Amino acid sequence: MDITINSQEPIIEKRYTCKELMALGGGVSRTFIYDQIKSGNLPKPEKWGRSTRWKESDVKTWLASFQPKA
Repeated sequence: MDITINSQEPIIEKRYTCKELMALGGGVSRTFIYDQIKSGNLPKPEKWGRSTRWKESDVKTWLASFQPKA
């Protein structure tokens, strides 16, 4: 008897560091990123050990609503 198991690998969402987020935001500062969190425009990051990371979906939502100053 043949048994076929449909196994799919879990989809792992990319996580962004603060430096990556600063670059994606057009060179904004670390202070600006944390001000965005404080004002509720950017969700709080996840802690991975001593590292801080933002989920890709949160970053995309933030970038879609983000208007950098000219």
